[in-house]
Amino acid sequence: MKPAVAAIVGTLLLQVVAAATLAGEPVGGWRGNRTGLWPEGNPPLVWRRIAKGAMEGLRCQGGKPAGGDAADAPLVEKGLLRDWLVLGPFPVEDSDRDFDRDPLGGEAAVQPAVGDTLADRSWQRATVPPDDFMVFGTAELPWLDLAKAVGFARNQVAYAHTYLHSPRGGKARIVVDHGEGLKAWVNGKEVYRLPQRKIALGFYTAISRHELECLRQSSSKFDVELKPGWNRLLVKLSSPSREGFTDMRCCLRVMDPPDVSYESQNIAWLTELPARSTSTPIVVADRIFVMAEPDELLCLDKQSGRILWTASHSYYGALTDEERKGLPALEQQVAPLVAQLKAEPDRTRRIELRAKIQESLLAIDKQQFEILGNDHFSAHFGIVGFTMSTPISDGEHIFVWCGNGVAACYDLAGRRQWITRIHAGELTYASSPALADGVLVVFLNHLYGLDAKTGKLLWEQPKIHKNVASLLPARLSGKDVVVTQQAEVIDPVNGALLFRPRGQTSGDTGWSPPVILGETMYFPKYGVAQLNLFDFTNAATANWKPKEVASIGMPGEINRGPDGQWLDRWTAGSPLIHGKLAYVVDMYAVLYVLDLESQKLVSRQQLDLRGFTHYNALAVAASPTLVGNKLLVLDNQGTTLVFEPGPTPKLVGRNEIQTQLDRAWPVPAQETLAYAPPIVDGNRLYLRGERYLYCIGER
Repeated sequence: MKPAVAAIVGTLLLQVVAAATLAGEPVGGWRGNRTGLWPEGNPPLVWRRIAKGAMEGLRCQGGKPAGGDAADAPLVEKGLLRDWLVLGPFPVEDSDRDFDRDPLGGEAAVQPAVGDTLADRSWQRATVPPDDFMVFGTAELPWLDLAKAVGFARNQVAYAHTYLHSPRGGKARIVVDHGEGLKAWVNGKEVYRLPQRKIALGFYTAISRHELECLRQSSSKFDVELKPGWNRLLVKLSSPSREGFTDMRCCLRVMDPPDVSYESQNIAWLTELPARSTSTPIVVADRIFVMAEPDELLCLDKQSGRILWTASHSYYGALTDEERKGLPALEQQVAPLVAQLKAEPDRTRRIELRAKIQESLLAIDKQQFEILGNDHFSAHFGIVGFTMSTPISDGEHIFVWCGNGVAACYDLAGRRQWITRIHAGELTYASSPALADGVLVVFLNHLYGLDAKTGKLLWEQPKIHKNVASLLPARLSGKDVVVTQQAEVIDPVNGALLFRPRGQTSGDTGWSPPVILGETMYFPKYGVAQLNLFDFTNAATANWKPKEVASIGMPGEINRGPDGQWLDRWTAGSPLIHGKLAYVVDMYAVLYVLDLESQKLVSRQQLDLRGFTHYNALAVAASPTLVGNKLLVLDNQGTTLVFEPGPTPKLVGRNEIQTQLDRAWPVPAQETLAYAPPIVDGNRLYLRGERYLYCIGER
């Protein structure tokens, strides 16, 4: 490093140390305090909620077990049974009418081994594709495809068999989509039969459609009793009798039922929330504020987790008095449904009510109430949603920005100060708002500034047309500013663009916002591939041209996957800046440590995380977080790893929350937890899950 650069970096490191004490000052926003640094926090860093059911230690193999123990049979991950023996096909005259025909002469009793012959056919191995978190954007479910295994023809049946080893045994639930008829037996007992096609999901992209359209289509599910030790699962699949259909497959997952018992430690309370959200909770005084799809703000008592009040931010709720008077049908048709929704605790009934409300609104005024999202946003709605934006506070008020274009302000008691809708055109990704110099700055296609006291639109900045995750309020060079995810600096008073880094392109350059400590901005670019440092000291007097202190690039080999192919190392998490080191984690659960003095990568390690990735799920999304003197990294399947920070972080703890949900489709029962990083308040830590908000602390 050049001496001059080294001196500047040394000064910046002093700013980092000083800024660590300021990390708790912001009332809320991205990462709960914009930095992910909670050095004064002292919550327990050991916690767990372990499901104690038939799935614990469950193993599966296609081949017939040689003994009573599980030996080296693979563990079942995420409920997916991958190893099978298949037999067939067996022609029938009509696959619907002859579905119960038994070509094996005792089908329920089979206990096959590889190569065994039955009815002039041999049992052969078949494998289901894995849930591979290294494959980003998977759209199709992992099918057990018997047409591929035995060949396809109309009007035929075939069998698939596997052995399950459950150490404790007990109740289990199987959820399945199947392309044509399916019958299932467990230990020789028939547990399911449906001769017709039943597919409710089919593709992971359909999760978004279900949410956007408030659908209630459910896959088939059936409960079974597993014995301690080995169990037999046999499924029989038919092919269609109709022309034009070629499906002979199923996707099934086995899971604990939702009433499974748990062994818990250091969970002070957990509160069920009405719906999911990828936003971060914030703590303000004695309250917690958190979002829930599609448009709700919830206020909870932070000591007990009790929900104190809620508020919704729909197009209906954002209407002015004049607009309501112009649509008198609203009072008769919609208002009663909205009142029912606010009082309804049942999740299924809430979906039904939302569907009725939207149907009524569209019938009254389609142009006013139609939800229009672009194709990309609509396909990813199942992970993004309208409530990706984290609320923000000035200590006395809560400001909300929803991805449907509705903004609102409340006092801490839930009294609404104002609500407004911005007509920003076709909906795309919104981002968390920023509050600076009395202006609430929001993004949806463009940047907008709203008067924080009244909600009045002050300005629009069309030059800012790309922003993911969050805007950041900051004070740079003595001035209150707003920083975009692309590191652009905006004057909140008038929306003027003060600074834009060189090298901006129209393509995707990343998803994570910068980190600002003191006068220094740490700007990640191209996922984890590059970290740029800007010093804004005296930038206001230099035509807003900060010093570019460093541009730290990763070695090229990091962009190769296990198979040697090119791999974009994207991340949804901002870096954690602590001391002279920067910690960043990519979506494939690799942790990187950069030395800010030498401007080099000093270590990287593949973390032992088992996140879930598909078109609407990201295995690792939360930003790394410092709690006390420990580093925390999370996946989306309830696992939090605890490290001693340093050039080569040392793993010192592993925490698991294994809450099992009652799934409508063949997706893992594990609650998605967490896309948001931990939020710390003294001796307590809060985690936002798909279904629950968890308070980690001593009771």
